[in-house]
Amino acid sequence: MRAEFAKTIQKFAEKDKKLIFLTGDLGYSAFENLRTSIQERFINAGVAEQNMLDVAAGMAYTGLNPWTYSIAPFLILKTVEQIRNDICIRNLPVKLVANGGGYGYGVMGATHHILEDLSILASFPNIKLFIPAYSTDIEPIVSKMNKYNGPSYLRLGLSPLKSSSYSGFRNVQKGKKATVIVLGPLLKNVLEAKSILNQDIDVWVVTEIPFKPPIEFYKSIAYTKRVLVVEEHVLHGGLGHIITNDLIRKSIKTKFTHIFSKRYVSKLYGSQEFHLKESGLDAKGISKNLKQLLNG
Repeated sequence: MRAEFAKTIQKFAEKDKKLIFLTGDLGYSAFENLRTSIQERFINAGVAEQNMLDVAAGMAYTGLNPWTYSIAPFLILKTVEQIRNDICIRNLPVKLVANGGGYGYGVMGATHHILEDLSILASFPNIKLFIPAYSTDIEPIVSKMNKYNGPSYLRLGLSPLKSSSYSGFRNVQKGKKATVIVLGPLLKNVLEAKSILNQDIDVWVVTEIPFKPPIEFYKSIAYTKRVLVVEEHVLHGGLGHIITNDLIRKSIKTKFTHIFSKRYVSKLYGSQEFHLKESGLDAKGISKNLKQLLNG
């Protein structure tokens, strides 16, 4: 998705002379064309993410359109105070673009993984979160972020999937035996799990937080009476908690299963696929949990 974002942001930057792109000394072999195109509006802020966000907040306050970019944990975990105090509380239109969501940086380990970002950021005022599921989600998401007059966060992952339409909460495949809700790019694994089981499953994908589910989503749950939530995020404060809170407030009773990041089960580091498998977030793990839900 990083390559798709680089092409997309260049198109927007060439049209909008107030768009400033700031990077925390990252983006090699991705943003060279953008740098050449917008010249002095491309700023390498160095390995100084807190300062970068302070500068971006100041730019936004003066009417500029700053986009900031770094590896996900560097952009979020090192800068929580700046995001909360300087950007979100002041409701400034600073765009946070983070590469390598979840276990994206694999063997580089916990310091380069981001499994808590959504719970942290969703607790702050005014901010909108975007977690694309398809590579083709990037352009409509960037367009929405560019128009939004407040803080926003884009969590880039990896997905070979493409779609002809976009919605922050959409029905991907229809079915009648269970309702599956997946966060962003793990949709690929959910669809593979459905293929393994060869079952009639209703699949929904969430790419925006906060969200308002359509009435068809609640009709699906009322019919299937079985819900599975899948996300590359820790248990607390993620999609599963948002969904369960919504169901409780609406007094909707259903069989419920939640697959989430269990951090480091074996205390070893490996590829993103390795960590997903340990948490049961690979296609086989999802199909196993889905089978248990269907037979329960």
